[in-house]
Amino acid sequence: MAEQDIREDQMNVSSSVDYVRGLKGKDSVLIRPDDLPHPNTGSGIVIGDMDNGKWYRIAIGGIGSAPSSAIINVANYYSNTAPGSKLLYVSADGYSNLQSVVLLSEGGKKNISKARILYNKNTTSRVMLDVYVYSAANNEYYIAYSNNINFTFQTPEEVSETIPDNYLVKEFSL
Repeated sequence: MAEQDIREDQMNVSSSVDYVRGLKGKDSVLIRPDDLPHPNTGSGIVIGDMDNGKWYRIAIGGIGSAPSSAIINVANYYSNTAPGSKLLYVSADGYSNLQSVVLLSEGGKKNISKARILYNKNTTSRVMLDVYVYSAANNEYYIAYSNNINFTFQTPEEVSETIPDNYLVKEFSL
């Protein structure tokens, strides 16, 4: 432990640390960052362009027998149309018929109008999450996610409206 405290404006900036200081009762203690509770909350952000009137794959979930869920915020940057955002809760698997996309809140202009979950009732196929863009033109979109279980998010990839062979689909209007 340091002999003397250093003022924050005199500290060096670092992208990693060996220890952080905390309190345990009245005692000052050192903790390794890996030992902090919840070191990974399953969150992140992806950015990509999406065009009006097209479907885009934004995430691929776990295998059919595994749950996939996340809280997702889809927002467009103000470039060709006014900004808008939608906050969603998504839950999917390949075996039940209980897939869901719930609109939690929205603000600004419409940016996506539908979401769909594609699934196949077997243990090896992965669920997929697509969104349908409803905006005036091409825009840059931010897709932020948290509380993620088993989804792998990706830069939006344009996909066909046609459902792949052997897949089922559940579509949700937003």
